Amino acid sequence: MNIRNIKAVCFAVLLCLSMGIFSGQSYAQVSIAVVDVERVLAESDAAQSVQKQIDTKRKAFLAMVKKTEEKLRSDQKAIEAKRSELSKEELLKKAQNFDRKRIEARSSIQSKKAKLDKSYSEAMNILTKAIFEVCQKIADEDKIDLVITRQNIIVGSNSLDITAKVMERMNKTLPELNLK
Repeated sequence: MNIRNIKAVCFAVLLCLSMGIFSGQSYAQVSIAVVDVERVLAESDAAQSVQKQIDTKRKAFLAMVKKTEEKLRSDQKAIEAKRSELSKEELLKKAQNFDRKRIEARSSIQSKKAKLDKSYSEAMNILTKAIFEVCQKIADEDKIDLVITRQNIIVGSNSLDITAKVMERMNKTLPELNLK
């Protein structure tokens, strides 16, 4: 648990206490629930579909990188093999052409990796938003005043945990998510 999470929990507890202490009224019953967001982001049907798609795309990406590297090595060996046969000008042209191909390959690889990372990030943002919406609906239906993440809890009763309910709703409302 990081410092920011601890500060957030302390702030929430202090806010709840201060509302009861300074209002001059008796303590109100506050209904709190806990959600293991990390678990939902890892185990929900949509999260698993995203992970499968990312794994497939990552394997294809790595295969493309390997093929590109092999092609560049082959080109470099061909230039080196003809080194003694070529004039300095021809060797220089071939070397410059090879460097251009190498730079283009690197740029292409970086671009494709960035696109893959962006797709994953967008999918995780959609999942996170869906979790928030499901939690909001459950809070409204069950009259829960405060929903906090498991990662912000040091000690708490398991009866407060609504992760299974959130997971079930997530799987119904968002059974899969396709990457862009």
